[in-house]
Amino acid sequence: MPFTLVAWNENFSAAATLDALTAVADPHVRVSGDDVWIPEALPMLAGYKLLGPYITQARIESPTLRTLTPIDVSPIDTGTEPTGANLARILASNPKTVGGGEALNVKCTVSAAGRAIALAWLCSGPLAPITGEVFTVRATSSTTLTANAWTNGALTFAQSLPKGRYAVVGMRAISAGLVAARLVFPGYAWRPGCIGYDAESDTEDDVFRGGALGSWGEFDHDVPPTVDFLSISADTSEVVYLDLIKIA
Repeated sequence: MPFTLVAWNENFSAAATLDALTAVADPHVRVSGDDVWIPEALPMLAGYKLLGPYITQARIESPTLRTLTPIDVSPIDTGTEPTGANLARILASNPKTVGGGEALNVKCTVSAAGRAIALAWLCSGPLAPITGEVFTVRATSSTTLTANAWTNGALTFAQSLPKGRYAVVGMRAISAGLVAARLVFPGYAWRPGCIGYDAESDTEDDVFRGGALGSWGEFDHDVPPTVDFLSISADTSEVVYLDLIKIA
């Protein structure tokens, strides 16, 4: 099943009542102000994460969710960037219907001025694990990132892949202020991604590795994916690990 990653990011003044976060500009889904418009093909919420040192309450809303009840988010990661604990809620086997063609919003309250960031994974249905002969390759990028925005960068692999076609079944991404990263496959509409880390030693969430979310997308050995990075700083050095299965 396909899935994709979208984000919200805003530097708030103190907000005692729930206030909507600004959606991050995005080339692959429609974004307008606070709204991320849910693609008709991906009408379900596969996971979410809220990040910010002063967030005291958070909620995910869409018209479909409001017919029952919006999602109250807990726990909230109170770091300025993802902590080792990660604190993402992944609903891979039981995603929540949020409504294709509708606007998705994230609202929060904050106790003091500071940045709040939200991530949401959208999918078309339950995400099932994939098995096979999984191996991991390391790649780097020297892209100068624009803080608090998606910035695309090309990857340089540490070793050449044998000729053939590969499925990506997991990912880890690292840079100094990284919040999230997602893959851009040639000719593929969706941009599946993961939580970002700022150090090799950070504890990761196993759900993003080794086939736990199924296939993220496929590529030929000589046409690899690029990566969209979302960082709180203008990083200039990125490291990406891809879990792969050779399929042809």
